[in-house]
Amino acid sequence: MNDLNIIGIGMGPRDITLFHMELIKACDLLIGGPRQLALFADLSKETYTITADIPALVHKIQTDLPTRKIVVLASGDPLFYGIGSTLSRYFPNEWIRIHPNVSAFSAAFAKIGLPWHDAKVISLHSAQPEHLNVSSIFNEEKLFFLTSPRMGPAYIADQLKKSGKSNFRLCVLENMGDVKNEKISWFSDCDCVIETNFADPNVVILTQPKRHAPLSPTRPVVSHETFLGMPEDAFRHCDGLITKSEVRVLSLSKLKLVRTDHVVWDIGAGSGSVGIEAAMMLPDGKVCAFEKFPDRIQDIAHNIKAFNLTNLFVHETVFPKNINQLTPPDRIFIGGGGRGLKQVIFSAVEVLLPGGVIVINTVLIENMTTAMKSLSDLGISPELTHAQISRSCSIANGTRLSPLNPVWIISGMKPLKR
Repeated sequence: MNDLNIIGIGMGPRDITLFHMELIKACDLLIGGPRQLALFADLSKETYTITADIPALVHKIQTDLPTRKIVVLASGDPLFYGIGSTLSRYFPNEWIRIHPNVSAFSAAFAKIGLPWHDAKVISLHSAQPEHLNVSSIFNEEKLFFLTSPRMGPAYIADQLKKSGKSNFRLCVLENMGDVKNEKISWFSDCDCVIETNFADPNVVILTQPKRHAPLSPTRPVVSHETFLGMPEDAFRHCDGLITKSEVRVLSLSKLKLVRTDHVVWDIGAGSGSVGIEAAMMLPDGKVCAFEKFPDRIQDIAHNIKAFNLTNLFVHETVFPKNINQLTPPDRIFIGGGGRGLKQVIFSAVEVLLPGGVIVINTVLIENMTTAMKSLSDLGISPELTHAQISRSCSIANGTRLSPLNPVWIISGMKPLKR
């Protein structure tokens, strides 16, 4: 098996080392975006262009890697919101060789002469405008935005305007690395940014004066401190439809959130309590909550606002409708499935990344049996945990234990492909 070499080209060919150039010259297949491939057109290599169809890219690499040397080109640093981060979720670490270079993040701050260790990074590449609460992060003193054609400088300026911000400086850096077309522009007026056309690609740096302690909270007040296994009354929910705190802790442990950039799907989210606590553990990742009932959607939206989360997105839909348009998950939690649980499991496992983890909670013995068999049929070795929780409660002469409904927790890992 050959190594999969993923090479960051920095801000352009001038940043490529001789070693990296030798790897590129020796490869049988060169993969990259149109701009990256154009830089090496004179090598007359067989190429494959990266598009939004990531599964097709993964299939191509899986098919060719055993017999061919493959190099994947990345802008900047492959692991800084780049193709390296994406492919590392599909292939084992031992298959991949990452060759880092100057990232857009460090290059942008170097060009304007500002330190970047205290900056917060926001990627707008896969964000959805209707869900991204940009205003909640505008209290940061220094922000770096990886923009997209849909959510660029004008979008950021519009959000600034809606937030009532006025004391700021906004820098747009266009075509970084392109000596002839590179441009750096500073603004302190939102309307001016909105009315200006900027070339793609571009990034945005936003700076604000150092803040003093606010007189009133800058985020909604929560009646409890945030921690793993928060009590049910920390969330708005209806008819007791919430994963109890002790079961929530067990379920999150079974999800094995070992990285900060996991993509988690919470199917049958109810109040969203599991997804919310997962989102708090994933500052670089995101959670997609699927729920079909409007009243529960309202509960989730309320809880997202209450905990001031920007990485949890709600999808009001009957799963698995339209899931192919979303980033594939590497962790899935199913807290509801009803009579259609088998189909939900099959659809979920189909999009779950190799090596990903699925966790299913159910209180019905029939659904436990369905979950165990479905995972086994799909090549996943299921693990079963039976949680019987009792809580203390006071009675006239002392304290007794009051049992909660027992819960079956079924979990397993999707096998890696090789």
